[in-house]
Amino acid sequence: MPWNSLKDLAQQRLTDKGLHTKVQDALVLDQANEIIRNFFGAEAFEKARAIYFSEGILTMAILSQSLRNELESQQVEFLAILNDKFSEKIVYNLRFLG
Repeated sequence: MPWNSLKDLAQQRLTDKGLHTKVQDALVLDQANEIIRNFFGAEAFEKARAIYFSEGILTMAILSQSLRNELESQQVEFLAILNDKFSEKIVYNLRFLG
């Protein structure tokens, strides 16, 4: 029996249980909200939240038109920062609500 790393075993168990996608989705939301807070500031975080992630599309609720415009203009940079947090590119597009 070959030795497997704890990371590989945990990854396999999550995949077997169908939890890998749910965990990854939650991590994407958490990281996206962290980027909003750090990159745009606490005031922006009060008006913008990543709320849903599915099939490579991150949906964000935005309560300020000026913040939405800023996020849209910096979408490429935002996606690059977000995807750098993961081992592969998993977020391909942003969708804005509000």
